Amino acid sequence: MLCSLLTTAQKNPVILKIRENFQIWQPIIEKESSNSTKLFHYAWGENYQEEDWYENEQKSENKFLFQKVSVIKKDSLGTFVHHDDYSMSGDWNITADYYFDTNDQLYFIYWRMNTFQATEPVTVEKRLYFDTDEQLIRNLESKYKLNTKEESTAEFADREVAYELRLNNMSFYKKLTQE
Repeated sequence: MLCSLLTTAQKNPVILKIRENFQIWQPIIEKESSNSTKLFHYAWGENYQEEDWYENEQKSENKFLFQKVSVIKKDSLGTFVHHDDYSMSGDWNITADYYFDTNDQLYFIYWRMNTFQATEPVTVEKRLYFDTDEQLIRNLESKYKLNTKEESTAEFADREVAYELRLNNMSFYKKLTQE
């Protein structure tokens, strides 16, 4: 049964195309990430009720950086968004790579969470694949001992993968287009 599921997934032309685009993006990301557009999301106030996106890191001790994004746009490929989320408690951090096509439609997410909210510290990886009808067609999850590739069976406080199917619905988009 498992073998037939893997064979079916390997032959799915949508998934094959996503994997092909993923491979094309990797050297571009490696080469251009240091020069990519970066935005920083800070919160402040007694209960962190105030928040805003900035084009530069803020030096204020009263503001907490809880999200950071890097964006690379390529006319022939679409848009790559690297998104970091930081917990105020320091118990976890999430890194997500979002891949949007040339029409700004989401087609793949590679999501990683390091968490101490577990029976042993773990790294959780999730891969979500979307078709051209914006339907989730494959959802994979792996769990490892923190920052290793050694599989883990630890229980952990899971978090949902946050995403928008369209780039212009991402929380930072208005700030991105102001530049």
